This record gives sequence, structure tokens and C-alpha cells, in this order.
Amino acid sequence: MLSGVSALAACASSAPHLFGQYNDLAPKVAATKGERVPQHLTVQLAKPANVAVFLVVPGRGSVLLFPEDSLHNGYMEAGAHQVETSLARQALSDSSILVRRMPPAGTRPTGTRGRGGYGGYGRDSLGALAFNQPGYLLIYASPEPLPYSILSTRVSGLSIPIDDDDALNTVTKLIRETTHTTGTWAAYATNFPP
Repeated sequence: MLSGVSALAACASSAPHLFGQYNDLAPKVAATKGERVPQHLTVQLAKPANVAVFLVVPGRGSVLLFPEDSLHNGYMEAGAHQVETSLARQALSDSSILVRRMPPAGTRPTGTRGRGGYGGYGRDSLGALAFNQPGYLLIYASPEPLPYSILSTRVSGLSIPIDDDDALNTVTKLIRETTHTTGTWAAYATNFPP
């Protein structure tokens, strides 16, 4: 009997998380199979919208994956789109470097804040995936503009709660509040790695 309950709990935790007026925009994001770090994604929308995609690692932080930089617009037409993430250029052939970039548990990082700070793992580093910690791909969609500078400085890299639901709610709320979204918006989160 316990194994059936455990299996049911595992299935429930792997279900996508939906936020906002999901049925209006129906945003979805999926990782490319075989990538240990989300370098390429498939983004799908029911209606045209501006989108932002984050890697959310409960208890650690969030990383803005798309738009990959300030030169790329997050606006997309309805349908499916293949996108390259901010981690694609940072991809490392030696995944053990990910573990070496993180400080030992219980120690505080040193260095300067900002990109590449904290002793080599900054706000948009791959360090969030160390030790095979599971995370989520979170897509946020709105017809309103989602300024890259706000997303990259006020949402990406912030420490978030360790509980999965609290972490996803926190990042979604931060996006909504910092971009001042007042109209229709929707978000969708799925496990990463799948």
C-alpha cells in the first residue's frame, strides 16, 4: 500500500505548475532531450506574448535563461519556437566543473557581487545545478513588455525558498511585481531535468 501512495506522490510532484490566467496564453516550455544544462528550449504559446524563461532551483536561486541577453527580444508569435538560452554560450564540456565552482556546504562565498562574482559563480552561472539538485523551467508570459534589465537584476540570482511550491510562487511573484504586469499573464513550470 505504501508503494502505491509513494508512486502517486511522485507523479503529483512531477505535474506542471500553472499560474495566472493560464488558459488565455497557455505558455509551455520544454528542455531539449540529452542536455544536462538547459542550453536550448522549445517555447510554445497559444497567443502572441512577451516571455521570460527561468531555471528555478529551490533553496538556491533562479537563472534567467531567455531572453539570453539585452539584445534579444522576448516577444513571440503563437506557436512553437526553438530558442537558445543564456547558458548555451557558457556550456562546459567538463560537467565536473559545475561542482568545483560551488563552495563547500556551510561556507559563505567570497568575492564581489554581480556577474561572475562570489568566487566564480555569479547570478547567471551554472553553479545552481551542482550536486544534481532538481529544479524547474519556469516560463512567464504577458502581452506587456518584460524588460530584460529588470528580469536580470531584480529576479535572476536571488535566493529563494527551499520548498518547491514556495520557490516557484516567489519567482513568479517577483517577475510580476518588478515588471509591473497589470493585465493578462500566465506562467508554467515543469521539472528540470525532466
